[in-house]
Amino acid sequence: MIPKSLDDTDIKIISELRKNGRISMTELGKRVYLTSQAAKNRLERLQDLGIVQRYTVNVNCPVFGYAIHGIFELTTTEETKPSFLHFVESTEFHILHCYEVDGEHHFFIDAHFDSEESMAALGEALQQFGDLVVHPVSAEIHSQHPVDE
Repeated sequence: MIPKSLDDTDIKIISELRKNGRISMTELGKRVYLTSQAAKNRLERLQDLGIVQRYTVNVNCPVFGYAIHGIFELTTTEETKPSFLHFVESTEFHILHCYEVDGEHHFFIDAHFDSEESMAALGEALQQFGDLVVHPVSAEIHSQHPVDE
């Protein structure tokens, strides 16, 4: 659901930024039929509203040698949850995302690895915190953001 405070131009701006976060304000303005200053003002408003929060880069992990992708499903206990959260924040494993789902102690960890041994090592490290299921990813089937619809 798109917030009522956004109009079609705001949505187009967000969509263009998702395609190329380095786009110039001149080019962005052309693509959304605004002057570069008007596009800049709109973008600043989107930032002030907290809609555009940061600019990131999607890195192709296999290019850097991290061709193995795994999703770990972990159920902690109340006792192990704090140490698990500390582990996630301080680990040297390449954890892209850690999501807490289904209540207070259920997590999905999304990570990339340079070897099956590294993936197994993270699995072994996570087992100390609770029940673990490892899901090796064979392919990404679909990825879409609501703004891209």
